[in-house]
Amino acid sequence: NNLLGTPPSPPPPDVEPIEPDTRGVTSIRQLMDKHRQNPACNTCHRKIDPLGLALENFDHVGVWRDRYSKSLPIDATGQLPDGSDIAGVDDIKHYLMDRPAQFTRCLTEKMLVYALGRELSFVDRDDIDRISQAMPPQQYGLRELIQQIVASEAFQTK
Repeated sequence: NNLLGTPPSPPPPDVEPIEPDTRGVTSIRQLMDKHRQNPACNTCHRKIDPLGLALENFDHVGVWRDRYSKSLPIDATGQLPDGSDIAGVDDIKHYLMDRPAQFTRCLTEKMLVYALGRELSFVDRDDIDRISQAMPPQQYGLRELIQQIVASEAFQTK
């Protein structure tokens, strides 16, 4: 649900699902733009839509495409909430590579949830901190991350 450990807030309790007026919409970008025009939706969608649009070259099964089925070109550009411009997968990759500690901590948490088969709790913080701090000398390798998780107290005592 996120890449850097900053999930969007849940929608306010008084917000009903909204069907945007999609008349004249010919692309996902236009649909998202219309959706963000609603102030109740804009707060969260201005944060999450740019990443989704940057991945728009991949269809629903992960096949690369340069155009939609109606031959409209795909626009995979956007601006993240911090003002960073992104255009496609390579820019997402560079954005994440510029934030290795934040990305590694988030990935550690996600992989630890998977490895433990449960949500994380406060007592898991020490393991998360230790694993995250051990990663820079290992050049953030995925193999090392898995080894650190398997060696963690949380995993060993699950």
